[in-house]
Amino acid sequence: MRDVCLIVEGTYPRVTGGVAEWVHQLTSNLPAVSFSVVSLAAEDSSLLAPAYALPANVELVELPFDFDRPDVTRAVEGLLPEAAVYHAAATGAAGVLGARVAQARGRRSILTEHGVAWEEARFSPRAACHHHRASARTLDSARQSAWFDLYRRLAVEAYDTAHAVTGVSPWTVRLQRSLGARARLLENGVAVPGSFAAAAGAGSVPPAAGPRVGFVGRVAAVKGVVTFVRACSLIAAEVPGAEFVVVGPLHHQPLYAERCIEEARRLGLGERISFVGAADPQPWYATFDALVLTSVSEAQPLVALEAMAAGVPVVATAVGGVPELLAGVGLLTPARDPRATARAVVRLLSAFRRHRKAVKFSRINIYGRDKYSCQYCGTKKKINELTYDHIVPRAQGGKTTWLNIATSCSDCNRRKANRTPEQAGMQLLKVPREPTATPAL
Repeated sequence: MRDVCLIVEGTYPRVTGGVAEWVHQLTSNLPAVSFSVVSLAAEDSSLLAPAYALPANVELVELPFDFDRPDVTRAVEGLLPEAAVYHAAATGAAGVLGARVAQARGRRSILTEHGVAWEEARFSPRAACHHHRASARTLDSARQSAWFDLYRRLAVEAYDTAHAVTGVSPWTVRLQRSLGARARLLENGVAVPGSFAAAAGAGSVPPAAGPRVGFVGRVAAVKGVVTFVRACSLIAAEVPGAEFVVVGPLHHQPLYAERCIEEARRLGLGERISFVGAADPQPWYATFDALVLTSVSEAQPLVALEAMAAGVPVVATAVGGVPELLAGVGLLTPARDPRATARAVVRLLSAFRRHRKAVKFSRINIYGRDKYSCQYCGTKKKINELTYDHIVPRAQGGKTTWLNIATSCSDCNRRKANRTPEQAGMQLLKVPREPTATPAL
């Protein structure tokens, strides 16, 4: 019997995203706990190559599921592995399945919500199903209301049965409590800054020729990618040389993805916009001048946290828990408003250009940028006691750039040797960035 049966809706391990990353971090960082990850998905999901390597403590169980009837779980209840605890990563099908099996077997159950499925069902019958590969279809108001009511009922059942309910943002918890859940707040965390720096230094993504505006997320209707594409067209008219990148899987809603690509073509964006598909976003963050999120519903977007951890400014729609997350540190715009999004990005890029002067890449400017302190141990040193270190060694493909060079003391430099910080068991104190002005000497 496994310690935990973790139930997800068609995400881990075959697609990237906030929930999938959460599952991978949770299971990887609890090696002494055994997990069965049950992935409810469309029958053809097994054709997708895994996006994550399963940790040694995880067994994967993939079960086909009819998400047109998320309340009908009897056919798969007997297929769930025996476990001490059943933990669902969403309401909807995963939530009620975990609750019903735990109750039938006399086990305890946990429910963790990232996005709030029943709230997302307001916007699209498929927004609540992260796995769904069909295009989001338009329903008449009566059928849309019935779909929303169904997801509310499933959420109430899961909330009432679960022994513990958690949400990743204050907004999530307020919604959960509005339906009677005894919910607790457990906010998302992000990778340490050193991992962003190492990814950027590896040179795994093409450098930007001009200002680069990025979107990170699945290409799905709830993410408002059409709004992003239309905003890109407006930005391109105002910012010469600007380029745009969409980093995220295209197969969740392939017809919607085709619509986004066709819209970019119709607007004449051509090679100025790239849809790179599912990819690790970390190497991209250091090349972005801005991250833009145009979702119509969000709880606490992990990509916004990652971008801010990497020092990238964020423009996002004022939906769900986003205003609380970005309060005072990001620009907020209305949902479904490409003009407002474009104005915010142009304002940000214009301010950046006004204040930015090219800074000569030199050893002394590296030291000044890092305030004459070792970026591994934090010790402040005299110039003759410092050196600069390739975060990703040149022997491993690292470049001599602002993003891959950090000030180091001699002791840390010797200890790290010809390895990355992760390989040496060391951690960078902050993400290296190209300075916008000559550092004080």
